[in-house]
Amino acid sequence: MKNERHSPMAYIKNLKNTVFSEAHNTNTPEGRSKERNRRIAQSALAAMSARFSNIFTGLLTVPVTLPYLGIEQFGIWMALTGFIAFLSFSDLGLSIGLQTKLTQCHGKNEKSEPSFLISSTLVLIILIALILILIGYLVIPNVGVSDIIPVAKNNNQILIETTQYLIYTFSFGLFSTVIQRVFESYQDGLYSNLLLAFGRVFSLLSVYLCVYFELSLPVLIVFFMGFPFLFLFVGGIILLIKRPWLRPNISKVKLRYIKEILKIGCLAMSAQVGASVMSTGPLLVLTTQFGAAAIVPFALAQRLFGIVSMMLTMALSPLWPAYGEAKQRGDWVWIKSTLKKSTYLSTLIVIPFFIFMLFLGQQIILFWSQNEAVIPEFELILVCSIWMVLLAGVRVGSMFLNGLGEFKGQAVYGLVLPVIAVICGMQFSNTFSLIENLLLMILIGELTRLIAMKFEIRNILLGNQINDVK
Repeated sequence: MKNERHSPMAYIKNLKNTVFSEAHNTNTPEGRSKERNRRIAQSALAAMSARFSNIFTGLLTVPVTLPYLGIEQFGIWMALTGFIAFLSFSDLGLSIGLQTKLTQCHGKNEKSEPSFLISSTLVLIILIALILILIGYLVIPNVGVSDIIPVAKNNNQILIETTQYLIYTFSFGLFSTVIQRVFESYQDGLYSNLLLAFGRVFSLLSVYLCVYFELSLPVLIVFFMGFPFLFLFVGGIILLIKRPWLRPNISKVKLRYIKEILKIGCLAMSAQVGASVMSTGPLLVLTTQFGAAAIVPFALAQRLFGIVSMMLTMALSPLWPAYGEAKQRGDWVWIKSTLKKSTYLSTLIVIPFFIFMLFLGQQIILFWSQNEAVIPEFELILVCSIWMVLLAGVRVGSMFLNGLGEFKGQAVYGLVLPVIAVICGMQFSNTFSLIENLLLMILIGELTRLIAMKFEIRNILLGNQINDVK
């Protein structure tokens, strides 16, 4: 009977019952736990749907954009897409700091502070967006972007303009990121992710229109990136109409709240930078060393393997605010149980995909790209598979630590280890092949990070057990 209760089918049946259950009474601990699980399940499914729409649109754009743009311009798109992850820490971790504080307010049923927190955050976001726009307009044309991403002379101007347009679009997206964090803080990820899904459908349609009208790569990227931001922005307006106590006001900008958000945000930013370095650093390192055309097989393999990683991240993301709310209420039994379940389900998802991709990864990429020149070697498929498994473990641990507001450890080892990995990749680029260099960076930056994270989680759980005994 015990094995049946923990079988995959039992988890699927329980998930189905949870998703379609009615809202529970949150005035009791049991009711809060059930309602928390219901919102997690609904938000996770919506997040996975949104991510699936993102993956689906990404897959469909390759057969259209690769022949239209050519291998080098397509490589520019892939390399600059990785650059977006580095831009994400430009908000100084403010969105994460805001989510952490709003989650605490939600756990305490506090409704007077959220508008102060949101107002104080938006003022800083406006300032950051203006700085980014100025950098894109004044700095990018004069820094020699082609020295960082080697391209042919005829694509040099395309590279500069694409970088500029990407920065402008991202600046607008900073506001949408804040809106998404507000939704998630109150465990309403169901709505924000549905908005993202619709936005990505329009992104796909815009790509086909850009190709049909023969528009340039910079314009294509604006439409492709911009629609999800636009839908979230509209959703944020509707949210503020329905919940007036969240509405920002310039009179509610307070230095005290700015300091509180920045304190959390700086620690979160350090961990966020480390994650960005590890997720996009290898691609940029290999691009600078081997050229934009040479990294296309790896870029396609990484995007394909990113399917399961992104889906898993979206499935786990609702745990972040749920862990935080449960901590505020002292529900450590639920926290420990949920950590075990998330570890089990992640393993259940990742391992079959690992085996599947080893046998069929090359054939899928050939069918997808319709270009034999960009098919990755089997060794590259294997290395990407190992990376995916390690990343799954990191995702489970980071959601747990983020939810509890434990950013200090991640701010140290989560940044230092990926930076060391990228430095080593650059150092040995002339000694190792592309695949060997990639494996080196993964072992240093991902495996050691996962080990450090597991030790931190173990110490937190042991410390809580001691406190329970006392």
